[in-house]
Amino acid sequence: MAHAIERYFNVALYLLVLTGFGALASTGGLDLPAVVGVGLALALRGYQLLTRREFAIPERWTNILTLIYVFIYLADYFFLSRSFLGANVHLVLFLIVVRLFSLRRTRDHYMLAALSFLMVLAAAVLTVGSVFLLSFAGFLLVAVVTFVLMEMRHSVAAEPTHAQDPRAALPRSPWPTRCWRSPRRSC
Repeated sequence: MAHAIERYFNVALYLLVLTGFGALASTGGLDLPAVVGVGLALALRGYQLLTRREFAIPERWTNILTLIYVFIYLADYFFLSRSFLGANVHLVLFLIVVRLFSLRRTRDHYMLAALSFLMVLAAAVLTVGSVFLLSFAGFLLVAVVTFVLMEMRHSVAAEPTHAQDPRAALPRSPWPTRCWRSPRRSC
């Protein structure tokens, strides 16, 4: 049961990030390299979830990439986007991509959920259209599912004993039983 909750939680968290990025990309305020780069990273993470393969960036690389991005952020702020909002949106997108591939602890999952909310917040600043309303409603729906699964995951991890499937706990009878759903069919 814990494995199923973990899998559903990972898929829900991925969908939360995907809907947050969809809300941000639908504004038209992102440049093409950012949309393509983050889109490819999200597609790769989706492929990993479908095939149940995990790839994690080592912590050392994560630290090095973050230190390098400090200089990229300054160059972005002063030379490329020349705006505080644009540079911070690029920073959030960079952090999303790095965190998608370096999920190890519970705090990483919380941080990814918070970063997806920051994408929706940036989308709210960049647009006033009705498309944002639809994407925000989808984000809220996925957020509720994600946080419920996050709480279930936390509860399962904190519980010292786990419940069993009642069918597995019952002793098997040597006599065949009939199906209770249909009196004509035997099981």
